Amino acid sequence: MTCESGDCPHSWHYAPHRSLRGALQRGRGLAVARLRDRPEDARLVYECTGRDARWDWQVDARCTYLARLLRDLRLDPAPLVAQLRACGPYLGLQPDPTDDDNQFDLAVGILATLARAGEEQPRAALRGYVREGVRWLDALTALADQWPVEWWDDLWETAAGRIDAADPAELWPDEQPWRSWRGRDRRLDAALASAVRCRPAARAHRTDLATASDAQLLALLHTSTDTGTLNLVLGRIRHQGRPIPEILDLVDRLAPARPAGLFGALRALGPQVTPPARAWAADPDHPLFRDAPHLLAAHGDEQDIPVLLAALDLCADDWCGYDVLTEGLARILAGSPSATHTDARTKLVRRLKWLTVASPHSYERASYLRSLLLLDPNRTMALLPIHLLDCEPQVRLLAAAHTPLTDDAHRWLTELRDDPIEEEEIRSVAAARLSPS
Repeated sequence: MTCESGDCPHSWHYAPHRSLRGALQRGRGLAVARLRDRPEDARLVYECTGRDARWDWQVDARCTYLARLLRDLRLDPAPLVAQLRACGPYLGLQPDPTDDDNQFDLAVGILATLARAGEEQPRAALRGYVREGVRWLDALTALADQWPVEWWDDLWETAAGRIDAADPAELWPDEQPWRSWRGRDRRLDAALASAVRCRPAARAHRTDLATASDAQLLALLHTSTDTGTLNLVLGRIRHQGRPIPEILDLVDRLAPARPAGLFGALRALGPQVTPPARAWAADPDHPLFRDAPHLLAAHGDEQDIPVLLAALDLCADDWCGYDVLTEGLARILAGSPSATHTDARTKLVRRLKWLTVASPHSYERASYLRSLLLLDPNRTMALLPIHLLDCEPQVRLLAAAHTPLTDDAHRWLTELRDDPIEEEEIRSVAAARLSPS
């Protein structure tokens, strides 16, 4: 992950959001439009393919965005191939000193996307890396996830020849490509059997929890001190889709340790969590003080506006979590009379506009635009065409569905409709918008 200022373990930081470099780092459509008009600045794309500028590598999208820029600006993918091969082995919890900037995953993602666009060099490079590269398992898993089966199915012989040196913990037998290759080679089958054996305890525990009653789950939360068990139980409560109100009686026991899944289990309570969340939000010493506004965002009402606005200010030291708070505020304010809470509405619209252009955490951008469409629809609609070029699929989908059909919008919708690397849902919406009424 990355830093917004110079106060980082390394010297890199985001460029100002008003600059071309800053817009490109944030994956904004504005950068695409400017680069198409100023191809002499295309070298900036290599900066973003050589160092992953996403705030959160797990959820922020860039591969399709950067692959399109490489393709449309006719930039050579060879530096990405060299970058891929320069990365050392994955070292588990120890960072790979050759991949501090997430160069491997970024290169694989961009090259795999370019291959789907019909470019032969990236396709051949990735298949060659599976045969010869150090992190061939990671590359193979990515290809099996993104490419048609016929593009990678013949690589089973390569995998069978290399599998003996693989760590069983890196194999997931129920996922591709292993699911398709089971039974083809004794070496593959032996490695997959070893992978199954290395995870029996956790798998058995999950199976037991899947059949546990609410009372049994609560009993485990009452008695267990094992963090792993608590996380699994809370995860099960969160995913079962049925609230367990009795979990409120355990908050004082669980909250100080902040186990993963507690927030999700509380959110599953729906409106029932609102009264206790108000109490937690009013107590700066409570372990859920900073989490409570996020719970209120989903089900609170006008009395919670000051708490939600204050929580927005507390988010200033991190880019994550604005979307939950702003969505809650937008929901409440949109349902209030227009003359009520005018100051809060103005403040929120100003904050949303700033976040839309300034935040490097692009995953939340679609949420900001949805909130702006609620609170300031006319001016937001006028800004939607440029978001057809955004890095985030949900932003492009929102823009495709609602953008006014300006000349630019018509041209960019046509691009989305006809682009083989675009997501099918977005292509379909773009086609519908372009169809005569």
